[in-house]
Amino acid sequence: MIPAAGGALEEDELPDFEESVDRALNEDERLFDSILEEGVETEGLYRQLPAAPGEKGIHFRYFLDGSFRSYFLGVISDSERETPVHFAQIGGCVLRRVDGGKVHIEELRVENVLLLGRRCVSEGLWSQLEDLSSQAGMTLIDITEWDVMCDRLPGYDLQGRAAGKVRFAVHRLEGELIRELLPRLGEDTWLVVDGSLLFEPALGLLSESKDVKPVLGVAKCFRKDPQFSAGQGPQAERRSIYGLLADLKEGCRTAAFAARGGRLVFWYVRLRDRERLEHPFMGAVKAELVNPSGGRVSGELIDALSLYLWEERAAIPYGRSAFWHAHLY
Repeated sequence: MIPAAGGALEEDELPDFEESVDRALNEDERLFDSILEEGVETEGLYRQLPAAPGEKGIHFRYFLDGSFRSYFLGVISDSERETPVHFAQIGGCVLRRVDGGKVHIEELRVENVLLLGRRCVSEGLWSQLEDLSSQAGMTLIDITEWDVMCDRLPGYDLQGRAAGKVRFAVHRLEGELIRELLPRLGEDTWLVVDGSLLFEPALGLLSESKDVKPVLGVAKCFRKDPQFSAGQGPQAERRSIYGLLADLKEGCRTAAFAARGGRLVFWYVRLRDRERLEHPFMGAVKAELVNPSGGRVSGELIDALSLYLWEERAAIPYGRSAFWHAHLY
């Protein structure tokens, strides 16, 4: 094995990776012209948030986020084959907020992961690594194994694919935590997930019944290529996402659009005044609900969720963060 120069190197997290995955997995959906809400009126593509929610008794009680640290350890060279070797620690944490605003840890999972290419080493070495990983309580992941992203992001080398495998391992862990939390949720007890719900296993898990589960995805980083349309004929209003968010005012939301054939409903909420920020994407978040039936969703529910998100703004994150403008409490 050829070690990394100076020892193991911690890899920087690339904030736009999931944006790239979202764009690659959903490249066939670029124009969103189906508004999937009912019971409220929007002014074209926009809606002012009400002073008080029409849906009573909704509380954001649980908050889920996943994270990881990934290290490049070096390269294994076996005859004419080579594979990078990565070690990662992935984690998922659920916080529960009680009356009065205090939070405490409800669930915490941490896993250690070793990643390398199975087809790039001998079967004997792979078998030995499986045994050692099992004894150490680690998960061994083959970065050469085919997955849905192989055809969509063909330019990624093995080192780039290792980074993708780590992120999908985090999504798997988050899915396990969501499944465990579902029995504790209800109409007045919601879970907020940091990130998109478009990824598996969360999307499939929340689609298992026809009802909308009380789980809200909130993404601070999202794809930049969609187009949006409202209305019919020559009077139809069509905007790029840049134009859509540029005219989205603080305390307002966009209409709720259908994705994946209506299986997911999403909209954008502006948390901060755009005039004080550098570009239209700053200060706005994307909110998502998994909608198994594909039918219309209550506009009052979307209003209430958006209002509660807006009221959670103005948090001051610890340390430095590129997404300070979109953080919630």
